[in-house]
Amino acid sequence: MSQPIERARNGCTLHGALKAAKAVQGFIPIVHSNAGCSIQEHLGGRFSGSSFGAGHLGGFEVPSSNIQEKQIIFGGTSRLREQIKNTVKVLEGDLYLVLSGCSTEIVGDDIPAMTKEAREQGYPVIHIGTPGFRGSIYDGYKLFFKGVVDQIAEPKTEVSEKVPGLVNIIGIIPEQDVLWEGNLEKLKTLLESLGLKVNTLFGFGQSINNWKDIGLAEFNITFSTWGIEIAQYLEEKFGTQFLGLKSLPVGADETSSFLRKASEKLGLNLNAVENLIAVEQARVSYNLRKITDIYFTQGFQKEFVLVGESSLVIGLWKLLYNQLGLISKAVVVTDNLPEGEKELLNKEFGPLLAESDTQLFFSEDSAEISDIIHKYKPELILGSSLEKRAASELGIPLLEVAYPLSERVILNKSYVSFGGDIELLQDLGDEILRFKNKNHALTNFT
Repeated sequence: MSQPIERARNGCTLHGALKAAKAVQGFIPIVHSNAGCSIQEHLGGRFSGSSFGAGHLGGFEVPSSNIQEKQIIFGGTSRLREQIKNTVKVLEGDLYLVLSGCSTEIVGDDIPAMTKEAREQGYPVIHIGTPGFRGSIYDGYKLFFKGVVDQIAEPKTEVSEKVPGLVNIIGIIPEQDVLWEGNLEKLKTLLESLGLKVNTLFGFGQSINNWKDIGLAEFNITFSTWGIEIAQYLEEKFGTQFLGLKSLPVGADETSSFLRKASEKLGLNLNAVENLIAVEQARVSYNLRKITDIYFTQGFQKEFVLVGESSLVIGLWKLLYNQLGLISKAVVVTDNLPEGEKELLNKEFGPLLAESDTQLFFSEDSAEISDIIHKYKPELILGSSLEKRAASELGIPLLEVAYPLSERVILNKSYVSFGGDIELLQDLGDEILRFKNKNHALTNFT
């Protein structure tokens, strides 16, 4: 029997597709389900920290058929037809995506027929089946990706038709990765500085044209487990090679490693890569020297527990432990990876953790994560707002770096690429000093 999950942080399939659709300029999602589906996604997104500026459409603006008991019993296709017509009149877009929920999929509404009818009337409408019972938010991202590509991408697969130096970035999920837009911008800037052309597909400046041209890329680069399947699908469909990374390059060391791998795969100028690495490594050393005194006098070298998605925590842990010298106690991976992926992560990441006597856990259950934190009694937590209670009970600072957030507003902050290590150290130092000064003030007052 399945075990209940307390305060889960991973939404359903529909939520993943909806977050993705809102993050492309000109894409208009139309939810064909009951009202609660859109509201739950909106209320959850309010605490992502980055949802305030996600795409051009959000909150209660998302069109929905809001089907009720009548449509469940007699079918909701006529209601969907009405909603499509109303949406295209009110909201101007390049592509309208009907995303179906559990209720309409279960009763068997003929949604493809309704979207076909709309296209015959001249409206750019497609349908992607995204009922929540098909999986998690990560599965929704994959279904959205494949659904859009299958229905709008240009079917160009010949090598001669590829755009030289064009790469697509895959596997960074809008909003679920609270640093998603900053991460995409930093990676785009990094790769373009080496002469490549980059489609981030989501975020500022990314539109239907980027998605139509997705098959023209010479390479795809993934930055999470959830991008590997998509990259394999694009390789089969368009013959596009890919560099399959499962984590983000956080800070200078990981970015240097990433660029050396990319230079071999993508044929980058190795001298240019090494020159860039040398400059940026020197910049990090310069900044670390500047903070040496305060690092030791204010007690930045703390025992920590890290909680977050696999794509983030691997690179973040390496930076915290190897480069910044913090003391690692436990790492909790919160995205619900398939068993095979858990085994691979244990095999690849486990030996590194073992060297520092760090324990690796897989859980999205907030109660279980709280028990893990209490067991190891760290001096610092890096995680989400769901770890706030544990931090309060232990009397330690919490730096929110993962979904959901409640005390940070993030527009384009990022810890990836060069400079990400300095950005993290500044945020970490701010949180430690803020917590220390707050407690000092309270002690003096009492």
